[in-house]
This record gives sequence, C-alpha cells and structure tokens, in this order.
Amino acid sequence: MFSFTINVYAWEKVPVPDYVDKKTKSPWNFYDDFDDQKLKKYKINDKGAGKKPFKFKKDPDGNTYLEITVKHGWNKCCRGNFRTERAEMSPRGKFVKEKIIWYGFKVRLPKDFIHIDDRVLFHQFKNQIKSKCASPGPLLGIAFRNEGKKLDLHGDIGGVCKGEESLKKYRIQFDYRLMNKKWYPIKLKHKEIEKYGIITVDLMSGIEPFDATPLGEWTTYKVGIYSTKTDSGFVKVYKDDVLIFDYEGVTFDWGSYYYETLVRIGPYRDSDPSGKGYPPQSIHYDDFTIVSDKKTLDKYLK
Repeated sequence: MFSFTINVYAWEKVPVPDYVDKKTKSPWNFYDDFDDQKLKKYKINDKGAGKKPFKFKKDPDGNTYLEITVKHGWNKCCRGNFRTERAEMSPRGKFVKEKIIWYGFKVRLPKDFIHIDDRVLFHQFKNQIKSKCASPGPLLGIAFRNEGKKLDLHGDIGGVCKGEESLKKYRIQFDYRLMNKKWYPIKLKHKEIEKYGIITVDLMSGIEPFDATPLGEWTTYKVGIYSTKTDSGFVKVYKDDVLIFDYEGVTFDWGSYYYETLVRIGPYRDSDPSGKGYPPQSIHYDDFTIVSDKKTLDKYLK
C-alpha cells in the first residue's frame, strides 16, 4: 500500500498512489521547497533579463523561498504597440490531454509590494498551441487587477480563428472584488456574458466570500485540472482550502497543433502604456507541488 513519507529534499519525486488511474495520472509528480536553491529542472525565459528575476532568500525562521521580480522592460514581448513584461518559470513542458493534475504553491506579496492599475498575473496553466491565427490564453490564469482590488480567475478552453468566430467563445471566468478585507464574487452583466461567451457564471453562483491575505503573509493555492474534450473535465481552485473557482465541462477544445503544457509561476503584466514604466514587483513562492490527486497534494502542501 502507498504511504506518505515527506522528506525535505528539494524537487522530491512524489510516488503515485495505487488508487490513482495510471491512464490519467499527472506527467509531473514532484515537491520542491527550494532548499537546494537550484532552477536547473525548470524552464525559464532565457531572453532579456534571463535569470536576473530569480533569487533565493530566507525568512528569519530559516525557511528558504524563491523571490521572482519583474521590472520595466524585463523579458518584454511582443508585437506592435502591445508589450508585456514577465518573469515566469515552469517545470519542463508535458503532454497533458486526458490527464488529471493537482498542483499548488504558497505565495506571498511582500509588505512593500505596489499594486498597479493593470493586470498582474502570478500564475498560469498554459496549453501551448501552434496556430496560424491565434495565440491562446491560459486554461487558468490568476491575476490581480485595478490596483489589487480585483482578483481575476479566467481561461480559454478552445476556440477558432478570428473572422470565423470569437476566440472568446470558450472563455471561463470568475472575478472577485476586495471589500472590507474579504473577496466578494462579482456578478457579471448580461452584455459581458454575451461579449465574452463566458460559461461559468451560473455554475459559480454558490461561491461564498473568503478572506483576503494581507501583504507580507503567505497564502496557499491548490488547483485541480482534468484536461479533456469530454464533459467530465474540471478546473477547481482552492485558496487556503476554500473553494473559489469550480468549473465542470470541456477543458480542452483546441483544433490547432498542441505540443506541451506549462505550469507557470511568476509575475506577468502589460507594460506601462505611458512609457514611464510600472514599479518593480516581487512575488514570493514556496512549496511548489504537482501530483496526481488532491489527497496527495493536501499531504505535501499544508
């Protein structure tokens, strides 16, 4: 029988329990507390600022964590007047169609963190697609917006080229507004639902408000994803073990060539449209874990 024995070695390989269906098990199964202070098993942006954004630091209690920083112009992309800045990393890409993945991490915004009046993603589950006409968004992105007053959970499960139908047809999204130290669900207006084709609004009606996390304190995110073209797919997000996103249905419906999926941590934002540059933003991460079932995830990520 499978038993849990948690060691303190960075990037520990996590055994898959006997009760997990081997056909749908996660292609990654590891736990990383960053104690070895190495990034060699991760895929990072090696252009622009390269590895400059990544620094290992320690709390007063001796705990090692990873600080990831984005600055004006770092690893910028892409075309025309639209620019993004990023400092992201992920384990090496894997093929995840018809797989079930449970993963999570601890994240902290430092006490001196400055929110901006724009989007700042701190996590993406991204299916990489080669398409002549589209650059698909992540299946799941988690971001702050509106100077940190809005928490945005969103994703694209598929779609077709512009000119045929909207790429937003298969959008899933749920937003929260920060009020009195709690996150409250935002009820989208009809015109927004029609514009983006958002399909999770009615399904999310039972979600309750939950506590916000003050600057300088850790919070834990846990995510479950079943990547499939069938209606049995799901995307679930827990913050400090409180369910905040719960979608059930098709999660992969792209017709273009699919070659890998990346589970990314680190900040990703748009460039300052004024050209002056947004302030540097650092985000702390710890206990990055990807496994095949929630029971195992709960054992490793407490």
